[in-house]
Amino acid sequence: MSEFWLRKMRHFFKVHDFDKDGYIDENDFEEIARKFCEFNNATPEKEEEQIKLWRKWWRLIMKFEDLEKNNRLTLDIFTRSMRQQLYDPDVTSVCTQLIHSMFELLDVNKDGYIQPEEHKRVFDNMGFPEEAFDRETAFEAIDTDHDNRLSIDEFGRAFFDYMFSQDESSPNKFFFGPLVD
Repeated sequence: MSEFWLRKMRHFFKVHDFDKDGYIDENDFEEIARKFCEFNNATPEKEEEQIKLWRKWWRLIMKFEDLEKNNRLTLDIFTRSMRQQLYDPDVTSVCTQLIHSMFELLDVNKDGYIQPEEHKRVFDNMGFPEEAFDRETAFEAIDTDHDNRLSIDEFGRAFFDYMFSQDESSPNKFFFGPLVD
């Protein structure tokens, strides 16, 4: 894998280590799901659906690992697992479900698109200070048809490209915020 892809995985790991204990575990994924639900005042049913999808993805990540360390992943183990997921059709299916569910939650005004302000709020809720990176530039990069809104197709492409592409020139490298080491 390229150094660029590894850098994206390190960033993904850092963002998803919700409790900042140096590991990713199922609780981190559940807290992220809850945070997305909080973002849109989701119903209890929608929150449960979101948590189930994040748990499914967690189980897929874990299926490649035989862990005896409390079912939690270090960065190295996570990266190895993600490398194996590149070719797993189950991952594509679960990620597609997760994308649709996340999109629905992030589309706060329910117009079928993620607007710049909705996109900005994602990073606010995930704890990225505004000075950390230019959110407008990130949004514009992901908005590939330049209509000042993200469609489900743009959102989905950006997610999959971020997770699996090794193309350093891709605008979707900003999907989870600024890449930092």
